[in-house]
Amino acid sequence: MRHDRATVMVTWLAVDMVDWRQLRDIYGSAADVPAFLEAAASSTDWDAGAWQELWSRLYHQGSVAPASYAALPDLAQIAGARHDVAVEPALFLFAAIIASTDGPPEIAEARDRYATQIAGLVPIAEHKLDLVGERSDVAWALQTVAALEDLSVWQRELQGLANEEIELECPTCGDHVYLELVGDDLVATADPTDTRQSRSVRRAHPADLAAPEARLLELCLSHGHVTVAAELLALFGEVSCPHCEAQLNIAAAYA
Repeated sequence: MRHDRATVMVTWLAVDMVDWRQLRDIYGSAADVPAFLEAAASSTDWDAGAWQELWSRLYHQGSVAPASYAALPDLAQIAGARHDVAVEPALFLFAAIIASTDGPPEIAEARDRYATQIAGLVPIAEHKLDLVGERSDVAWALQTVAALEDLSVWQRELQGLANEEIELECPTCGDHVYLELVGDDLVATADPTDTRQSRSVRRAHPADLAAPEARLLELCLSHGHVTVAAELLALFGEVSCPHCEAQLNIAAAYA
């Protein structure tokens, strides 16, 4: 993922409206989170210490904490002030938190509670698709839209396409299946280091797509990302398991 180095100052945050000392982040007390939010508001550098701390404390390997939700209004404020930053850490962190399925009881009501912030960020997230060009950045931008619009498993799983590292478990035999990009094709193999015995994925037909998949394909095409659109059709397709030969629907295997 590319890092934008521009600096945009956000002049107001809501950190003082939350009693952070009463909240917990991933590792413990969230008392230091406001300081990191304020520091991060003036940086779009993903490598900045404040952003590294926020990602670690608010979203760790798919897990979130009560402080993660408390930070959503401030993350939305930061992202909303930086429409034209192509790869924006505040927007991505907001989306990752709202898409998480591993969190405290608040997770059940998060989308309703922060519906205003989510709605405000949807057009900003879609605009990023006009700003990115690298295929990995396109996939990340699509995942952000998917998270905000609650588009099935793809709000968490498009990162595999971005990283070209997709691992599934066959629902029939339980063995691991690896999906690799080989040229313009997506293939399935039992061993990610050896694609000689790979199986080619059969791409889905656009007319057969369910609503979440159709929305993502439409986003790709309408913003001119034809190569990624073809990769999506493969990701939404089917393949024979290289272990047991059972027919494997990729989206169903993710679920």
